[in-house]
Amino acid sequence: MELEFFAHSEVLAPFFFLIGMQLRNEISHPKEILLPTLAALGGMLFPALIFISLNSDPVIAQGWPLVMPTDIALVMLVVLALGKRASVSLKTFLLALAVADDLLSIIVLGVKYTGALKATEVLASIGAVLLGALIGKAPLEKYFIKFVNFVILPIYVFANVYPTLTADLELQSDLGNSIIIARVVGKIVGITLFGLVGAKLFKSHLLVGKLELVGGSALAGMGLAVSIMIANLSYTSDILLNQAKVGLLVAALLSAVIGSLILIIGSRRVRN
Repeated sequence: MELEFFAHSEVLAPFFFLIGMQLRNEISHPKEILLPTLAALGGMLFPALIFISLNSDPVIAQGWPLVMPTDIALVMLVVLALGKRASVSLKTFLLALAVADDLLSIIVLGVKYTGALKATEVLASIGAVLLGALIGKAPLEKYFIKFVNFVILPIYVFANVYPTLTADLELQSDLGNSIIIARVVGKIVGITLFGLVGAKLFKSHLLVGKLELVGGSALAGMGLAVSIMIANLSYTSDILLNQAKVGLLVAALLSAVIGSLILIIGSRRVRN
């Protein structure tokens, strides 16, 4: 079986099914998901606006949805590596934010790319979400989550990124740079701002401190799987597609480093 087979978006069907299951579970606790949903909205709106403002070329600007999704599997790997420097409250907040982020990304995907999606892609994405939402909780769910996060997503990302890494890398491009700026800056500003405003608006207590919120917002800039799927739908040019993938990779690395440094500094302040 060739690597190209795993680069198709249909491979993400289990991931979208999981989103549907998590959505069903979160709907049963609407108050708990309200604030993370607003924060996720800010973390999608700001990157999209920054990306559009940086790209006057409509061919490039049409890919604005690719700067919106957050890869919770990547975020959780960094959080686990940080150990006690990342609180349980932050993990809970980021998980809730990721569920909302995934749901909003699916809505954007369905609205903007319905015409571009093949029948199999519709079934594997929107159809899988609806099926997951109908089923809700399922036996061995925690094992299924691990299977999706540590098998399905890495395989899909690797299959899409490997050809780019083995080709001539274009590290400097307008598209790549705009993705990096939009994701790194937009996620921090959007999630932090909407999170703080939402806490006051809903008279809800943020479970994380302000510096921890900023650090978590920075980590949310990590997004590959769904973003790569959107890039594949947005750009027919191999050059633009490779530039987008490089931009997403660099943005994920920078987000991981910046978020980790902020959380490490924050944990030291708490101890002192």
